[in-house]
Amino acid sequence: MSSSEVLGRPAETLARAAAALAAAVAEPDRIADADLRTLLAGAIRLYAAKAEAGMRSPLPADGGVTITDAMLLTTDVLHSLNVQLFELSMWQAMTGNCIAPHHRVDAPQT
Repeated sequence: MSSSEVLGRPAETLARAAAALAAAVAEPDRIADADLRTLLAGAIRLYAAKAEAGMRSPLPADGGVTITDAMLLTTDVLHSLNVQLFELSMWQAMTGNCIAPHHRVDAPQT
């Protein structure tokens, strides 16, 4: 599939990729580590672009992501970029760039 075909049908492409990833959870070796890293880097860059454009909401509650999943990913991403958790906290404090309280999943719902 060419790049133009992928960009022409992003919803279909993403649905197929999501299904392949979901199926691979039971057999992680089905996906090459390098391919997963490339996919993850692209997803992170896309998420950041969308967040900077105004999309700021947590993952869906029914997305199947556990706290452990999130902690492992966060730890490895920060480690790969040589960023300490303290630096993340300082960046959030200086920029105000964090999830708004009303978007937090642990905030009281009104």
